[in-house]
Amino acid sequence: MPQAAGQYGDRELFRRGGGLKAPADSEYRRRLEALYLPRLDRHRIGPEAQAWPNIFEQSVRFIALADIGIKPDDTVLDAGCGLGDFATYLGEHDFQGRYIGIDMLPQMVERARRARFADGFDVSFDCADIRDAPERWQADIVVASGIFVEMTEEEARETIAALFRACRRGVAFTSLSSWDRSENEEGFLRLDPLRTLEFCRGLTPRLLLRHEYFYSDFAIYLYRDLPDVN
Repeated sequence: MPQAAGQYGDRELFRRGGGLKAPADSEYRRRLEALYLPRLDRHRIGPEAQAWPNIFEQSVRFIALADIGIKPDDTVLDAGCGLGDFATYLGEHDFQGRYIGIDMLPQMVERARRARFADGFDVSFDCADIRDAPERWQADIVVASGIFVEMTEEEARETIAALFRACRRGVAFTSLSSWDRSENEEGFLRLDPLRTLEFCRGLTPRLLLRHEYFYSDFAIYLYRDLPDVN
């Protein structure tokens, strides 16, 4: 996990996001603030600060994302990057390319920029909504880990389409699954895997659905061309 580089400083500055410009105000961004800012204030770093139960569940999802076929010299865009923990994961697995993390919350981005990451590859963070201008963020692989929890299904579909517009080779995303029948106390969005796959088929016929790594979660890979199996 990334470690803080020094003190975080004034709490009010943290709440403002360190002066970074946030995307336009929206009901969705307010939902994100309500979910994440109290956790950031309490935990500061780590999975719990990003509403993950523990590092194991976060890591399993990172493995599912990376299995799309990230190459060592790729440019990877992490949409809804949070504290940039996926950059740490890549650095631990011989990644030498470029990592770009974007998040709608300036507080997340400011804290991610203060973290230390493995040497040997380029890491940058920006405050943005992928739906605003996906063509701006062209990358070989685009990933998104559990970013739909506070969205409506329509917002999730808009986001998936934007992720695909931003990729040169492929997209990997994870989501909570409606096949999980356990109680949903948080009221998080659980997408139907097959309905989501059918929507993705309208973007590309080259798809892979995975539902084996967690009973409560699924991943979908979208490819522009046939995936490299070497």
